[in-house]
Amino acid sequence: MSRSSSASSVLSSFLVPASEHRCIPLSEGLSAFDCRKRLIRHAQHRIWFSTFLWRNDRAGNFLVNELERRAREGVEVRILLDHWVTLQSEDSILPRLRQLAAASEIEVRLFNPVVEKMEPGDVEVMWAAALSGETLNRRMHGKIALFDDACVILGGRNLGDEYFDMHRFRCFTDTEILVSGPVVTEAHDAFARFWDHDLSVNLLDFATEQEDATAPSDSDAASNLPEPFSTIAAECCPDYTARIFEPRSIEFCYDQPRVDTRLPDETGNWLEEALASARKSIHLTSPITIFPVSWFERLEKLRAQNDGFLLSIVTNSLVSTDNLYTYAAGLKQRKKLLNRFHACLHEIRAVPEDAADVIPSFPRLADENQKTDEQPASGFGANPFECEQLHTTLHCKYFIIDGTTTLLGSPNLDPRSLYINTELLLRIEDEALSQYYLEHHNRLRYNTNSWIVARRPDETLWTRLTGLISFKQPRDDAIGAHRPGYCFTPGEGTVKEIPDPLAADFYERYQACGVYPGINDSDEKVELFLTENLSYLFRDSL
Repeated sequence: MSRSSSASSVLSSFLVPASEHRCIPLSEGLSAFDCRKRLIRHAQHRIWFSTFLWRNDRAGNFLVNELERRAREGVEVRILLDHWVTLQSEDSILPRLRQLAAASEIEVRLFNPVVEKMEPGDVEVMWAAALSGETLNRRMHGKIALFDDACVILGGRNLGDEYFDMHRFRCFTDTEILVSGPVVTEAHDAFARFWDHDLSVNLLDFATEQEDATAPSDSDAASNLPEPFSTIAAECCPDYTARIFEPRSIEFCYDQPRVDTRLPDETGNWLEEALASARKSIHLTSPITIFPVSWFERLEKLRAQNDGFLLSIVTNSLVSTDNLYTYAAGLKQRKKLLNRFHACLHEIRAVPEDAADVIPSFPRLADENQKTDEQPASGFGANPFECEQLHTTLHCKYFIIDGTTTLLGSPNLDPRSLYINTELLLRIEDEALSQYYLEHHNRLRYNTNSWIVARRPDETLWTRLTGLISFKQPRDDAIGAHRPGYCFTPGEGTVKEIPDPLAADFYERYQACGVYPGINDSDEKVELFLTENLSYLFRDSL
């Protein structure tokens, strides 16, 4: 049996309702894309998608075309999108989805719309946002892909080229999981609760000044896609269906579709309580690391109970992140993480030395880049320091407790995800699966794939004071006061390993490479830019 036939056979078995849990981690973009494609084609009754972001690009349109075809064949297709981020997209997928909703059986709804118009002006959006108050903040960040009420894909991956190893400049390294078994019923109920809520508005009810165009036929849609694109997943995809786990228990938690942000969120509290149960270690992988104050109190207790408690963090670097604001907002906490909790803090390299270990498609994309003159927009607009060549950006969101429990879902580690957005989260009790994610976490920690953040051994009070004086900004606005340490890279002769900044010989084998490695400007110029543009993030009130 060919690998393609084997994958189809395995995934078809997931479309049969099961009484016991089975799951397949989807840790590569191509695996996630291929899995969706096959399940869409094999589902017979129902396909429900809810997501935060759906790009109007090759991958996004490919999935839309597949869903349209199945809808025409009688399969129930529902798509639920968050409105705000879709509205803000320069090239929105909404007109395309509206065409299909008007011409086929596909149903599309938007959660918590800012303004119920297809073509709102900037002033209309700003005015509506101002009047909405706190309700605007309540965004649907959870992602669900449900097939025949038999299996579901859950996690943090959005839908678009950069999430499926199809983008030529940015590759998100991400995680999600395909699950069958009793938890699927809970995922069904979560989707249905959002779908039926008054905050979810039918896309066809949105006012428009343009007549709905006729949706393109299947043949027209297929002709708009490059031929290699339709087969690339099958040819280059890892054998992901060979890694099936049968966890002993899975619990599911999701936030309710209300707009009152003053009420506690289920997932934020659930995650905090779960992490508080740790006794030996927490391995945390998140694109954003902004700890709530209550979490520090929990960590204090864990350290008091076990002085050898390990807190390992993998997050984005300034050159890899696509969000300057959230990266900067987390800087103030770095010193506390290093000094008080002895955290092993790793910032992912934009271009890892072992790039294929992080993104298996990286060599293929690098080869494709040599055959095109296409250039990226500088910094992609959100982060002027983001690497402009082919690079990886961390988008994984998972937590491993004591090496035996994995929490995986859509929340980033920041107050917005934990207490404002609606999110979803799985708690999986299984040593084998936890070991799989622990190996993934440790691959990112290797000194070839990330920089380790630590204090410089020669740093004194005088050097810290002179660093502050060099700023022309008021002291309480200066990042220098909160400078967490420096990134370190392997010195000559240091082998590939997971660095330990507390090891006696660490400073003999590693050398400082600046606070923000990979940036052409000096650390001081970077910090001056941040204090001039985001100074409020570094005041004591944060």
